Amino acid sequence: MPNIVMRIILKFLLVSTFLSTTSSANDQLYFKIGLWDFKHETGGLALNIKKVTNNDFNIFMLGELKQIYEFTGFTDKRNYFSKGEEVQNREEQAIYLSTGLQKKIDLSSKLTFVPSFSVGLYEAFDDGKDMGFPIEFKSEIELNHNFSNGSLLGLTYNHISNADLGDTNPGSDSILINFKKFF
Repeated sequence: MPNIVMRIILKFLLVSTFLSTTSSANDQLYFKIGLWDFKHETGGLALNIKKVTNNDFNIFMLGELKQIYEFTGFTDKRNYFSKGEEVQNREEQAIYLSTGLQKKIDLSSKLTFVPSFSVGLYEAFDDGKDMGFPIEFKSEIELNHNFSNGSLLGLTYNHISNADLGDTNPGSDSILINFKKFF
């Protein structure tokens, strides 16, 4: 029971921090949609909202990094995305809330490469994937094309795992399409 209470408190603190951060005119929202956990038998549709804040951190040898907050939901209601011999009729649902740092690297006037690292809380619902521990780490890379009107279109690859903190560490890998200001 104490483990459940601790999970609830940690999630509440992370969600509160995410929602209460003050937005400035320079904060940006990105949206992502794609395949979650595509390398394993489980899988799902991933929907992500990423907030890039105006908070800069100058870290030795890495330069200027921006603080980010993310909310990701994973779903597979009728096994549309799951594969393999052990696929069962189950509903997979999960959420991941995280915060971290990213570095935007301009490859040209229109193309950017964005590596990031974040830490967050993961919770599975129904028959969602057991990731082995509520604290999960995400490493991610993005390749984005920036349009002159402020729109963005890109591709993201990320890996989420608990760094062997839990009893198991199955990890997950996702591929997503990024967009901003297209609607």
